[in-house]
Amino acid sequence: MALPKINTPIFELTLSSSGQPVQYRPFLVKEQKILLLALESGEPKSIMTAVKQIIRNCVVGDNVDVDKLPTFDLEYFFMRLRGKSIGEVVDLQLRHPTGFNSKDEECDNATQFKFNIMQVEVQKTIEHSDKIIIDENTGLGIKLKYTTADFAEMDLENLSQLDIASKMLVASIDYIYDKEEVYKKEDSSEKELSAFIDDLSQEQFTSVMKFFETMPKLKHTINWKCSKCGCDDEVTLEGMSNFFAL
Repeated sequence: MALPKINTPIFELTLSSSGQPVQYRPFLVKEQKILLLALESGEPKSIMTAVKQIIRNCVVGDNVDVDKLPTFDLEYFFMRLRGKSIGEVVDLQLRHPTGFNSKDEECDNATQFKFNIMQVEVQKTIEHSDKIIIDENTGLGIKLKYTTADFAEMDLENLSQLDIASKMLVASIDYIYDKEEVYKKEDSSEKELSAFIDDLSQEQFTSVMKFFETMPKLKHTINWKCSKCGCDDEVTLEGMSNFFAL
């Protein structure tokens, strides 16, 4: 005799990058096991792989390619999943970051704070643009796209910060263009694209990297009052590493 099926609720969210509505179910014990194994490893690559697998399992329908979602969409999706699966409200212990309050008085008190993680949204900036002109005279520019979890899963441990930034930039190129032509990424090798990036001046490289500095981020600032000294303070949570602590 077959065991009865357990019904699970269906929820909906909207992807920040595309405005696309997506339906999903909470993650179950089998997904919880995937997450716990990844967290025990402590490896960012394993954690991101687990997040992708859990989201893939929980999406209702086939209208989402998890592998192509920008990292901030994955983080937002997982935060919603976590809220609907484990609980929307988490208990935090908040302290003054330096051990001193706004009056320069020593205060290492831990304040209990209840935080609803469903308040967390993807933050966007007005100055963000995916097209960057790097030579006004020739109209030379780069059209960029958001990196996906594939980049977060790459082995970057032994690379310098500059090398990581260069690799991230190459991975994010959609196409290169000037006044005369559009140069599709797929028509160039990774070596050629890397050489193109290496030939940028420091000023040009900085202007292109502004794309990553201003791109949408899963970010939330919590304003709180110390239960001991009464001083107001704030803490900003940003990105997967911060939100996994919740």
